[in-house]
Amino acid sequence: MLKDRVEAGQFLGEQIRQIVNDSDLIVLAIPRGGVIVGHEIAKKLDCLLDVIVSKKITPPNYPEYGIGAITHDGTIFQGPNWESYSNSPDFAEEINKKKIEAKRRLEEYRGNDKYQLDGLTVILVDDGIATGSTIFVLLKWLATQNLKCIILAVPVIPAGTYEEIRSLVEEIVALEIPVEFSAVGQFYSKFDQVTDNEVIEILAKYKS
Repeated sequence: MLKDRVEAGQFLGEQIRQIVNDSDLIVLAIPRGGVIVGHEIAKKLDCLLDVIVSKKITPPNYPEYGIGAITHDGTIFQGPNWESYSNSPDFAEEINKKKIEAKRRLEEYRGNDKYQLDGLTVILVDDGIATGSTIFVLLKWLATQNLKCIILAVPVIPAGTYEEIRSLVEEIVALEIPVEFSAVGQFYSKFDQVTDNEVIEILAKYKS
């Protein structure tokens, strides 16, 4: 059981520091909770922290049921149940709405949606992963960015999702890889909601 996101980030940072010997590093954290974790990792590694955003795509009338995800530039990951809903007349509107939302959130957090990642080792961070659709689409987007390599760092990831992602990254650094999984929050003693202001305040520390 992890105390909170800060402790999780500190543990992950220590583990990553033992396996990464690279000065060309950047932590890309997924808001909002991932930014708390990512901040601790970036402090341990003495590297930059930035954010990266994707939005879950859900069928009309089923806002909690993720069938895929999209990034700010329209990169899409289609989950296994995508075809069951993609012919819905409202589906194109859902996709466009989520793309706009991803772009809006990036601009809110960092002022723009432009990245300079060529030649960098990216440490992709969240506070936990469930099915992984938002991670899969970000990995798909990162694959187009001419990176040195990608390390995924998460406090908790289900064993099944771990196996699905393992071949897509150089390394997965995780604190918990449970076979039985219901929610990310069950692995934390404290799992409070993180606000947009908290994210913006943390990111401000990394701006010159």
